[in-house]
Amino acid sequence: MYRIESGVFIDFAHHVRGHSGPCISLHGHTWKFVLVLGARVLDEQGFVLDFDLLKTRVFSPCHRLLDHSLALGDHSWSENRELLTALGEHLVASRQATLGHEGDRTPVLTGELAGARNELPGGIKVAVFPFTPTSERLAEWLYGVTTSRVGDDRVKVLAARVYESLHPVEMFAEYAPE
Repeated sequence: MYRIESGVFIDFAHHVRGHSGPCISLHGHTWKFVLVLGARVLDEQGFVLDFDLLKTRVFSPCHRLLDHSLALGDHSWSENRELLTALGEHLVASRQATLGHEGDRTPVLTGELAGARNELPGGIKVAVFPFTPTSERLAEWLYGVTTSRVGDDRVKVLAARVYESLHPVEMFAEYAPE
């Protein structure tokens, strides 16, 4: 079997609702999303899958959804929407004092990506998922996104890996079918 592996770094924060430890706080990481794809037969150009297609169909939409956002589950979003709107308005208004204007609108994903979407409470970017965004659940979500966008009878998504930390200790969650 031929295998390829590719990844993208995305900076975003998250909150783990009800967490018994420090992840109850809003905190950010430089995440790394990695995909492993395989095929028994290469395509007519000699690829498992052209890396440009993987970038266009999977990594770019993921980056647009998550880059410089706060990732929340639906429950946390619904509980805190009004508070985040007030906070967002206050934070975005600070541009007026420093820039003399409100700046550019934050780039967002249009529509949904496997049940995840962007919201802009008060002008700040939030990525809302149908689950609490832990590394494990994000890995499963990434696997599903990739399978639906590039998987077929020839190309199989073998694994999706989400690195929450690379330094000082590498930590990741991986999802692969049994």
